[in-house]
Amino acid sequence: MLQYLDTIIAFVVILLGVSLLITILTQTISALMGYRGTNLLWGIRTLLSNIEPGLVDKAEEIATEVLRTPIISDSLFSKFARDLPLLGSLTKRWKLASAITPQELVRGLNNTVQTMATTSKGKATGELIKEVLNTVDPEADRNAQMVLETLQKLSPNTAIQMDKIVEELKTTMQGSIGKVEAWFDTIMKRTSQRFTSQMRIWTIVFAVLFAFGAKLDSFEILRQLWTSPQLRASLVSDRETILREASVVLSVQSGTAQVASPSVPPQILGNAMKGLKGIEKEATAGLGDAPDFSNLDEAVHWLRKNLKGDETLKEKLAGEYEKLVLTELSAQADKIKQDLAKAGFQLQIVTSWNEFKKLFEGLRLLGILVTAGLLSLGAPFWFNALKTLSNLRPLVANSATKTAIESTQP
Repeated sequence: MLQYLDTIIAFVVILLGVSLLITILTQTISALMGYRGTNLLWGIRTLLSNIEPGLVDKAEEIATEVLRTPIISDSLFSKFARDLPLLGSLTKRWKLASAITPQELVRGLNNTVQTMATTSKGKATGELIKEVLNTVDPEADRNAQMVLETLQKLSPNTAIQMDKIVEELKTTMQGSIGKVEAWFDTIMKRTSQRFTSQMRIWTIVFAVLFAFGAKLDSFEILRQLWTSPQLRASLVSDRETILREASVVLSVQSGTAQVASPSVPPQILGNAMKGLKGIEKEATAGLGDAPDFSNLDEAVHWLRKNLKGDETLKEKLAGEYEKLVLTELSAQADKIKQDLAKAGFQLQIVTSWNEFKKLFEGLRLLGILVTAGLLSLGAPFWFNALKTLSNLRPLVANSATKTAIESTQP
């Protein structure tokens, strides 16, 4: 029984290790392609189009204008009036803010009113934006009306209490949320789901590429683990090392990895910040201790806000910091590959066309497709699976030892 369990554990260690490499690639793609910003652009555009049909033609232009405003966008590229040569499409993405609050959106729209002089369907775009901002949410208006009707039905004996409630109602109405704020949370949830779906697609793509590119045949791997006690034992003993690496890459909390949108892990962001301080000691003097960042854009925003010096220096250091983050991600991937190699499992990359054609022979294709399907489940799934199997192993080992002792007794 223990041999079966160890074979499964060793197999899961391999799947987790490769899944972590895929996660790091998706994190890198997300940072390079600015997916958070482009999805936020989609969300704001959708929000404006649904609230005011007259803004459909201008929604993307307005949303882009708001998200590229330097005071809202935490990207160093938002300062540049023109896109960089050869990187035009990417810098357009990098200029976009990756996060925004309802208050920032309203302020951004108010500022846009002053700059949008074009027209949309016979009415000035600025006027349409003003209408959007000044429209009270119907639900909030209905609730306030119900309260007023209830107050009108109260007896005269409650006049003092009524006056107090009316004053509170006036205050509430003055701060009543508009349509923009009312729909904001809903649209942001849809935006988050859209971003997660895009990252899932990248995970599946990389799972297929790794399965075929590294000749990962599940059936062959299981056969090797079953027939090689040394390889099996080495991978089982290495499971804690892989779990530690997974904790860094997945930002694990409470011992359980959650299925979430891949963002750069806080520890890597912190290590890159320390690296920047070590390289640029004079420029980062007085920067202070960095907090725990939830994503790369938040870290860059904090860096730009706390650095002393002109904008040119801030842009230079922010660029260096982002390069260090990508370097840290690459180093993390190398460490995981080294851990697997140390345990006896080597990723053998396909190097020739003849070698690639052999992957489609017999059951090998099925084994590779199975591997691709298993890898597409994601690193959080295999992290939790390995934790569960690791906790189960001592129980199975004790049971096996007890059975062996009993069998030797007369």
